Amino acid sequence: MIPTTADLYDETGRRARWLGALHGDADPETLRALASGRLLLEATDPATFADAVLDLLAVFTEQGLGRSHHPRDGWPWSWPDSRTTDWVYTFDRGRAWVITGRIWSYAMPRVDHPPRQQLAAIVHTQTKPD
Repeated sequence: MIPTTADLYDETGRRARWLGALHGDADPETLRALASGRLLLEATDPATFADAVLDLLAVFTEQGLGRSHHPRDGWPWSWPDSRTTDWVYTFDRGRAWVITGRIWSYAMPRVDHPPRQQLAAIVHTQTKPD
């Protein structure tokens, strides 16, 4: 199988937050074979979707499907946004959506990703226990 790329977002539009990326066997059929991938694709609320993404990022590499990229590590691609990504998984209007990157430009205006150091600080602050 030819490796594919995937970006994961919590919604569409300017408020969308990039949750991570996959490089390898990132197509919907392969993800559906994983429990976390199935949960992601069948999510009906944003919290379930986000939790499934976190699980998927952990399991994807462990299962030998490729490499996962967590937001704390920064934007992994040489391109600036998801328009050239093979697959985009996002949650919007009560369900998960799977679209190709080429269509992403219609679903979402450009999202500027902060530099790696700034993104790491944001993630650390947001995940720091009270």
